[in-house]
Amino acid sequence: MTLDPPASGPQASGPQASGPQGTPRAASPRLPWILLALSLALNLAFVGGVFWVHVMHAPMGPGERVESVAKGLSLDATQRAAFDRFVRTVRMRARQLREANQPLIDEAWQDFAKAQPDEAAVDKLFEQVADNRRSFQIEAGRALRAFLATLREDQRASFIAMVRSRDNRNTPPLLRQLVQ
Repeated sequence: MTLDPPASGPQASGPQASGPQGTPRAASPRLPWILLALSLALNLAFVGGVFWVHVMHAPMGPGERVESVAKGLSLDATQRAAFDRFVRTVRMRARQLREANQPLIDEAWQDFAKAQPDEAAVDKLFEQVADNRRSFQIEAGRALRAFLATLREDQRASFIAMVRSRDNRNTPPLLRQLVQ
């Protein structure tokens, strides 16, 4: 029995095949194109996902959220007018609260920056901030009660459930802060 030498040259095939100089041949000329197509497909899927999240499911702005609440409650004309008054009152008072409290908070931080802060002055500033916040809550509560008085029982229950739900991103933060 004689052993034949391994095949070489153009008639050889398989993974052990070698090129004209005895060097291994490249795997397949199609492999780079397959990898390129696969990479392109993955990139397109990623870009499509980003587009879908940011454009198709973009977060609603404050006005859109307020409108969503009003539509969700199916308000009639009288109820819608009361709702608009409520939202306008809460927005106005929230802006006034920020304008009143920001200088007080800034002053407190300036006092904290001193080597020896005047604790009595800082306490007084924070008491004023808390009083302003309490005043806002009382006025917002009055506006809320005036609006709720115009709603039917089922609408009132639906509104309160929307406002109290922390998971509902369609409820404006302005309304959610009333229960925080």
